[in-house]
Amino acid sequence: MLIFTFTGRIGAAAGIDASLNKAKKEVQENNKNLAEIKNKIKEKSVYSEKLKGQEIDITAELRRINRELAKIQGEINRLNKKIAQTQQKINATQAKIVEKRVAADQTRKLLSKHLRVLYKYQQSSLGYVPAVLANVPYDQLVKSEKYLKIITQKNLKLFQQLKGQEAEISAIKKELETQEKQLEVLQAQVKGQEEVAVKQKTLKNELLSKVKKQRRNTDDEISQLKKEAVDLQNLVDKFRSRISKLEKQKIKQRQKIQAAKKGSYDWPAKGNVVSKFGKQKHATLNTIVVNNGIEIKADEGTPVSVIEKGKILYAGEFKGYGQMVIVDHDDDFYTVYAHLSKVLVKEGAIVIKGQAIGDTGYGKNSRNGSANVYFEVRQNGKPEDPLLWLK
Repeated sequence: MLIFTFTGRIGAAAGIDASLNKAKKEVQENNKNLAEIKNKIKEKSVYSEKLKGQEIDITAELRRINRELAKIQGEINRLNKKIAQTQQKINATQAKIVEKRVAADQTRKLLSKHLRVLYKYQQSSLGYVPAVLANVPYDQLVKSEKYLKIITQKNLKLFQQLKGQEAEISAIKKELETQEKQLEVLQAQVKGQEEVAVKQKTLKNELLSKVKKQRRNTDDEISQLKKEAVDLQNLVDKFRSRISKLEKQKIKQRQKIQAAKKGSYDWPAKGNVVSKFGKQKHATLNTIVVNNGIEIKADEGTPVSVIEKGKILYAGEFKGYGQMVIVDHDDDFYTVYAHLSKVLVKEGAIVIKGQAIGDTGYGKNSRNGSANVYFEVRQNGKPEDPLLWLK
């Protein structure tokens, strides 16, 4: 029955160890994933800050472009005003041309009429003239000749006037062409400046929109990663809590196993107990001392063996104890071996049950002054009577 109970406790401890190892593995894996997520968050945050800086720069550039556009708009308004003035001049010039053309046409018609009369007069025969003028009194005839002369002079004047009008119209047309070219240049300037500014603004707005979208997406990714990090951290905390509980269970289970193993351990050295655990009277000093372990009298050079597998925590000289070895058996269970003449193990070494770790020597610090080994058992940081643990 005792064997069955002890075996069951060992099986339960093994189950706890398996669950504990699984939980620790989960924590290790999740911590690795958590570290990766945190690195990603850091990278994305740096990228987001970079995009934010680009946003600021582009926004500042857009403000500059808007100021430039405002200036251009002022220039456009000025040019538009100038264009309107130029257009008014063009309209006035065109009206003047029309007016001059009308006057020139009237002059041309009058001159044409006069020329036809002269032409008929020049083409008429000599016989016809007297016949025509036979019935005309002399004074009227003289007047007619004078009239013809006046008409000729007037026609010459009309011709010269028409020529001047044509020249004036030609000059006005040239002025009109110049004004129209100026208008085209002004309109091209306005259009060019406006197109450049609008194009810059459009490109900057598109870039700003792109950068903002990238930052939104990056911030969304950061938010998602942070959420994943929180979820993962909660999972890690959950596993850590489970590990803590399992470790407590493991300690309790180990303690139960150790308690069950009390009275089952082999002696570290063969010999008689010359100094017991607890309050003892010191033979030399004749006073009461508290002994945290026992002293076993043994012949000098007797091997001292470890009572259970474990790890060497200390191996060397220790004031008041001579050569000493401390062994960690896990679960806050330790054994101490002192008053050794030599030590056979080194710190950090793993030892098995029954392995020799040193030899007994002269116990100058012992109660009886003879060769002995000092043996101590500590559990949960407190010394316990070794006799309760040994067979």
